[in-house]
Amino acid sequence: MNILLIALTLFANFNQKWVIPQGTVGNAGRILVCDSDRDGYFELIFTTYGEFAIYFYELHPPTTWVVDTIPYANAPILWDFGDFDSDGLYDLVMQCGCVDPYWVGITIFESPDSFSYPTWEVWRDTVGQAVVQPISAFDIDLDGIAEFVTNDGNPPNWLWIYKSSGNNQYDTVFTGNPDTSGLDGPVSTHAFGDFDRNEKIELVVGGMSAGALGATYWIYECSANNAYDQILHGYVATKNIKDCFSVPDADSDGKLEFVVKGFFIPGAEINAFIFEATGDNTYEIVKSMTFPGGDYYGGYSDAGDVDGDSIPEIVLEARQYIYIIKAAGNDSFFVWDTLPGNVSGSTIRVTDDIDGDGLNEIVISGNNQTRIYEYEQGAIEETALNKNSNALLLGIYPNPFTQTLNIKLRSPTNGKYSIKTYDISGKLVINIYNGLINKNAIINWNGNDEKGRPVPQGVYFLKVDNLETKATEVFKVLRTR
Repeated sequence: MNILLIALTLFANFNQKWVIPQGTVGNAGRILVCDSDRDGYFELIFTTYGEFAIYFYELHPPTTWVVDTIPYANAPILWDFGDFDSDGLYDLVMQCGCVDPYWVGITIFESPDSFSYPTWEVWRDTVGQAVVQPISAFDIDLDGIAEFVTNDGNPPNWLWIYKSSGNNQYDTVFTGNPDTSGLDGPVSTHAFGDFDRNEKIELVVGGMSAGALGATYWIYECSANNAYDQILHGYVATKNIKDCFSVPDADSDGKLEFVVKGFFIPGAEINAFIFEATGDNTYEIVKSMTFPGGDYYGGYSDAGDVDGDSIPEIVLEARQYIYIIKAAGNDSFFVWDTLPGNVSGSTIRVTDDIDGDGLNEIVISGNNQTRIYEYEQGAIEETALNKNSNALLLGIYPNPFTQTLNIKLRSPTNGKYSIKTYDISGKLVINIYNGLINKNAIINWNGNDEKGRPVPQGVYFLKVDNLETKATEVFKVLRTR
């Protein structure tokens, strides 16, 4: 057992509260957050790709982490947790290597008693090819016992659903072949919820590429105990869907959303599609968003209330950035803030206030490191992101802004300045000003780009350079509409 004391650092509108020197790698498994030993302290539970161990980082507020490592013989990839067999003990479900190199196993670890971590292997099955295939747990048939779902990289049965039949006993209750052509099968994580509000739970999963049609996604609905019907086989304009997840009504219209995220290689583009139901078993994309991507294998996103206003946000994993997406109204979504991601992909979790201070945290794990952020209540949106001893004294208001942003310079002397606006990807939007400015001046930006078109709502960066002293200020601004 090790003990770590980790300090807090401020980043933009979020506190970087802890940095843990271990974490997941790319899209190989998820990081889990729960109190698995029921001692009142939350753990971060994860595996690092290629290592034969499971890590438990338990937080003892305010700043102490107690670390345990559990060795395991088969290089586990951790996916989900719950009390799957209803015996009052936590279970972890993971993917692990088997003796046969062409197959992998689904394994369940359980706590040996009510005050220990889940470290005891109680069940295993062999299914699927030796590739990373997500596993997700949810009570789909609403009988109080969670099922767990996994994808199989080997047809004819692409989709498998397991359920407990007794203490530490699990049976296959459903296998499905969403794509009868055999050309595409589910490879993503899974979204669950009664999206069309018909008192039946749906399951959403995405696939790879269907050629010119884009990438495939499927929606199944649980029609009865252990019975699942495919209600939709659709396409979105992307490829490589590895990430599907539920959103608990981010726009406050009484309907859950789900997000399907894919990416192009080598087109360096990540695409996110926010869906809502329009009726019984009917759905539409209410918002699509494109982000800079690159050559990576995809990570996993989450959703939850990250700023304490009781309205959930979408926390979208997109390679080098994590985009926090808010709703400005019904079916109206915009990028509100960003956090640093990992080029190889990250696994994101929005926690349930692990340190007891009333705010949820955002956990970003990847590249063998884990960073944990928390919203800074009352933070000023125009806080400078880049400070130095020669920095300008500059203010921007109002922020967020709708029509005009006022840029106030307060410099000791007159000088030559350039003022430029960039979008979230670093692309120049407009050169607002370049020339002489008095030591006290106000410059206005009307929110238009170089061609006179209003920029869409979202996050932008304002860069002010003193061309004589080379001093620079970079500010984050928010356009709301």
